[in-house]
Formats: sequence, structure tokens, C-alpha cells
Amino acid sequence: MKICNFFKSKKQPATTKLKKCTETKSQKIQYETKFTANDLTQDRHLMESIINKMVKEDPFKNFYTGKVDADFGPLSKRVYKYDAITTVNVNLLVDSDNHYIINVEGIELGKIPELISKEFAHYYETYLLTAYAYVTGGYYKEYSSASQEVIEGFEPYGLDLYVQFT
Repeated sequence: MKICNFFKSKKQPATTKLKKCTETKSQKIQYETKFTANDLTQDRHLMESIINKMVKEDPFKNFYTGKVDADFGPLSKRVYKYDAITTVNVNLLVDSDNHYIINVEGIELGKIPELISKEFAHYYETYLLTAYAYVTGGYYKEYSSASQEVIEGFEPYGLDLYVQFT
């Protein structure tokens, strides 16, 4: 192609900008919320069975976020054993009374609080659900300035649940 032909040719308008703009509008988060499993149930045995299933099915099993005792020092923070354990196997179901029920790893965790349920009603049928569950608490390691060594401890397990509609 000669240089004068290059300047004579008409450039076609780019359609990708318009397409990208429409895609981002349709993928906009319409509603999001975060709550804990304690908002749904106080059954510790149920939460531990869900957490055990999450750990069993996690392909990476990156306990203590990959840290070993030598990684801890005076400025390091507490690190939980299951800190990196998450799942997207979280389902939202509606029962006959229009109550929303959360299932994590196929195990029913409980009914969503009424205040949050009212919000879900606006988005459930129309938008795409994305939900995650994160393990909180459990066994941990931290550096003790008093004894100048890594100590281990335990806090009760919990689950943080994140739900969004896009």
C-alpha cells in the first residue's frame, strides 16, 4: 500500500467502544450485601460441617495463607488456618412462604433475615446472583512479643456470606 492510498482510505468507525459501554451497563451491580452465618443460625455443629466440607473440596488447601512459623515476626498479624478457604457453591432458594434460604456446599444454613429478604425480592427474578462464603475464626497463629515465639490459638468458627445481584 502506497502512502497516498493510506491517507485516501476511509477509516471505519469503531464499534467496540459502544459494545463495551453496553456490556458494562448490563454488568453493573444492582444490589450487594454481606452478613454472617450467625445472622441465620446459632448451630455451631452445622457451621463446622459446612466448613469441613468447604475445606475438603478446596483444591488448594493453602492453610495459614501459606505462611510457616519462620514468616511470623513482631509486626506480623494473626493468621487463621482457613483464612484462604472460600466457596462459590452458595445457592439462594425460595420456599413456599417466599422466605429466602441460603445453602452452602449443598447444606441448608438457614433463612435470610426479613430485612434483607425484602431487598432480595426486588432482584431475585430479574438479575444474576453471585454469592460467596468465607471461613472466619478457627485455629490461628500469631507472634507473641512477650514470649518472642509463634503461638497458636482458637476462636469459634464462623462464615461470612457475600451476595450480589448484577
